[in-house]
Parts: sequence; structure tokens; C-alpha cells
Amino acid sequence: MAEEFSITDWLKKAKEDPKLAAQPLVIIAALAFGGYKGLYAPKVLELKKEDRKTKAIESQINDVQAAVDNRENILLDIEDKKAQLGKAIKLCYRKSEMTSFLRRVRELATQAGIPIKSVKPLPLVPTPMGNIEAEKCTVTFGFSGNLLQLATFMRLVEKEQKITFLNMPNLTPNASGTFDVELSPTTILIPDAIAMSMTQPESEGNPEESADDPGFVEE
Repeated sequence: MAEEFSITDWLKKAKEDPKLAAQPLVIIAALAFGGYKGLYAPKVLELKKEDRKTKAIESQINDVQAAVDNRENILLDIEDKKAQLGKAIKLCYRKSEMTSFLRRVRELATQAGIPIKSVKPLPLVPTPMGNIEAEKCTVTFGFSGNLLQLATFMRLVEKEQKITFLNMPNLTPNASGTFDVELSPTTILIPDAIAMSMTQPESEGNPEESADDPGFVEE
């Protein structure tokens, strides 16, 4: 029958022989490390798993933040384009202001010292501006005068707040040194609904004249 192990006797022998004490200490250390490793290893795996989850969440947060930033940039870009479009629309006549353009041409000619017998509109020409169904409106009148009058009228057209341009015909003076040509000032008309949606409401005044106004062709 094996002798019973006595820790007291072993300690006495270990005190006299340090080599004897070293063997159990190594075993105890190995067992302790093995137990520590056995307890720690699952925690490491769990921590790594949680770290992967955290990184995945951070990636999702970054994606959401990028989407938010992109949306803000898109909104700013839209607002900028709307502001630019609003400014462009203010430079155009509304379709209901066709007769206003006709009268303005007559006023400019008068300021330039050009007598006008009649101002007549030509058929409207569709001229899309992006998604806006704009139309080109041209009116014509006979010009008979000198180069100074013509240059003055051109300068007045150039300084107009509303978009107004003039296609110059070939200029050939007659025997008296003056010019007899047809001048065709042109502007851009936009639908009233678009103009009202993009600009501030104007103060109430005289109702705008309709494009069907019989006075549109002045004699």
C-alpha cells in the first residue's frame, strides 16, 4: 500500500534539498498557467467578436454620416441652382407681358429719336430653358434714320433690365445717307405659373394685359 503523502514531511525535505522543491513548483506553475489560459482564451475570442461588431457599427455610422453629408451638399446645390434660376426668370417677360414688351420697344425707339408707325409681333418660337417651356418673342418695326439713331437704340436695348436683344440686318445706306431697314427686337417669355412660383409676389396693381389683347398689334 502506498505511503500517504505528507505535506509537512515534503516541506522538511524540500528545505534540505531545493531541487526537490523545484519540480512541484514547475508543475504548479504549469497548471496555473494552463488554468489561466483556459479561462482567458474564451474572453479573448469574445472580445475580438465584440470588436468586429463595434467596427461594423462604426462603418454603418460612417456610411450614414456620408449619406447625410451628401444629402446636405445636394440640398445646397439645389438651392443654389434655384437661386440662379430665380435670377434668370426675373430677367424674362412673363407670357402675359407680351404687350408690355411691345410698348417698351416703342418707348426705346422714341428715346432714340426713331419715329415708329407700327410694331408687329412675329409668331412665338419655342425656346426651352432646361425644363421650362420658354418662348422667343420677336417684334418688328420699320426703321428709317441715320446711324446715330440706330446706335442709340442699340445701346438702349443693351442696357435693358429685361432680356432684350437685336439681330442686326445688313446696313446699306440709301442715296440720302440714311438707312431703311426692318429692326427685330427679341425677348424671352416664360409661363406665368413658373414666374410666380420662382419669384416673390408683386404688389397688386393694374391687371396684366392678355396676349390676346387686340391692342397687341399697334398701328
